[in-house]
Amino acid sequence: MAKCYVCGKTTKIGRSLTFSAESNPRFFRANLHRVKAVLEDGTVRRIYVCTKCLKAGKVVKAVKSS
Repeated sequence: MAKCYVCGKTTKIGRSLTFSAESNPRFFRANLHRVKAVLEDGTVRRIYVCTKCLKAGKVVKAVKSS
């Protein structure tokens, strides 16, 4: 689930260092949003997309029909 549909961005693991130089794992999670989007084949689906791809316009949002 924690993966961008467009670019494949996932969680990265790094280290946080304390003042005494103890090393603990920390996680850099992608800023994902669940978006209703139109895919390449024209179907409409809910997908997880990172905010970088949304801002760059790589995803076409589905228009609400009322």
